[in-house]
Amino acid sequence: MKLRVFSSSLLFGLVCLHGAIAGPLDKPVDDKLSGEAIKAAWFNGQPFIATGPDGVAFKFTYQPDGHASKVPLGKKAAPVSGFWRIIAEGYCVRWTGSVREKCFNIRNEDGKTIARFGKIIVATWSR
Repeated sequence: MKLRVFSSSLLFGLVCLHGAIAGPLDKPVDDKLSGEAIKAAWFNGQPFIATGPDGVAFKFTYQPDGHASKVPLGKKAAPVSGFWRIIAEGYCVRWTGSVREKCFNIRNEDGKTIARFGKIIVATWSR
């Protein structure tokens, strides 16, 4: 009987410890945007700024017809053009001069719009 009490106490302690490490249970889950939501909000021809974790920023413009352009901010450089397409959980883009496309997911996290390549944050989007 004592073993059972000990194991339930141990289990309760582990659950409490997990809650303390993981944070409160009422924390909102990150909101991943669907491909269609990305298209409606961001790929409508209006430019936006994407700033990487290193502070490097680009002005992106994604046209509704699938064309895209990016221009580095703070540098004299020609725009790079490319093509985008929607996928179920995000979007993919291939820039001129690149053989492969890259696919990203977009999430609303802590009031910011975050672009991720898998689990890696690549940029914060803003208008």
